[in-house]
Amino acid sequence: MRSSLDHLKSAHAHMLRARSVGGLDAAEAVRGWVSITRVARRATSELLTADPHGTVDRIDSMSQALASSLQNRAWPGDGPRSQVLAPVHAALQSSYRSAPPQTTNDVATAHRLIAATLWVGANTVAEATREHSFNLAFHRVPESQAAQASASDIHQRLKAMETLAFTGAFRPDVPSGSASVALGAALARWDLTAHRALMTDRSTITVHQVAFLETRVFDAFNAAVTRAHELGVIDDLTAERMAPAITGATLAWSEVASISSELAFGLLPSSPDVIPAAESVAALFNNVAGPATRAEDVDVIGTFTSHLATSMGVAATVKDLINDQELRAPAQAVNRLVRDRFPSETRAAVSPIDVHRRRSIVLPQLIRKSLNEPIDIAYAATSEVARRSAAFDLPYRAVAAETPTSSNARTLGAPERHRRPTPLDCGLRR
Repeated sequence: MRSSLDHLKSAHAHMLRARSVGGLDAAEAVRGWVSITRVARRATSELLTADPHGTVDRIDSMSQALASSLQNRAWPGDGPRSQVLAPVHAALQSSYRSAPPQTTNDVATAHRLIAATLWVGANTVAEATREHSFNLAFHRVPESQAAQASASDIHQRLKAMETLAFTGAFRPDVPSGSASVALGAALARWDLTAHRALMTDRSTITVHQVAFLETRVFDAFNAAVTRAHELGVIDDLTAERMAPAITGATLAWSEVASISSELAFGLLPSSPDVIPAAESVAALFNNVAGPATRAEDVDVIGTFTSHLATSMGVAATVKDLINDQELRAPAQAVNRLVRDRFPSETRAAVSPIDVHRRRSIVLPQLIRKSLNEPIDIAYAATSEVARRSAAFDLPYRAVAAETPTSSNARTLGAPERHRRPTPLDCGLRR
């Protein structure tokens, strides 16, 4: 009888085969991806030890947020799931119907196999959606602009999931009681809490709370990146390239928080867990920024890269909520915001009767546009930080360990780097 670990290895192998299949239908792949992440989450929950970073749970939260937005998209629409991904789904199901792995090493391997399967899968589906969007534009398919925009947005969201899955598959082994494990667990709580709040309490209060807290987290993250640069964990060039993108993301989240605060019905948080979850992440990033932090204390893959993936996922979910035709705000607040930001607008965006009777109204297009612009910048800037931080993979551990002082780490130059793993790699580092 095959073990759970055997089935997980089969799922990983099937996903690698799916990646090599030419002509993968992008729409079917997107629909199939949602079910893959759900069954992967179930497989993870059956393991004897939970992943403190909650990688698969967070990927599934992003995936379910994407699924909830599909009904309002021009693409991919309704239809069948990809049969190419069916063997992966079946193998993941078989894994949690079999006896779970018992030893610590086998459980850790199972977590990495599931994350690696999702890493390859997210990359595969993302590439299919990008190719579909390109083909629509290249062949000038009539009236396909909405489908192109939808495919492009889905591609970006899948890349965020791919980044997060990468941290789960290739995260270095660190002691269970280390500060980086605590920060990774805090990021997982914040990620899941923010997604849950955005999907269950769909209000302007939620948008404001999440945007304001993301600003706080990015401020602390920036301080942690600065400290990692001082220690030589991040090289000069990477730090220099990351700095303006981090600043752009922080300012964009601040702008979303500022606009949405004028539309909120009150100041109470949408969920009692939202504020402490984000404050915990900010506090731990500030600890990393402290003078007592050593180079070996900084886990850039498990924490820095993980934070960027989380922020991209949260930004995408906030954008879904902003564009939800049911998102409402007080008519008086909407009217005041329109008058302040669009003084040349001659048409009445809000009915005087709604203002007089203190009704709540659906956000008009002008206000949604005002919120969409900074949230698009926040997402793009965060994605750019992730791209510019590609050198995070296997960062300067050897150099930091060999140098007696942190000041020397900055003068030794960049060490030779290992090749970044790609979804074509079958093996997992242990």
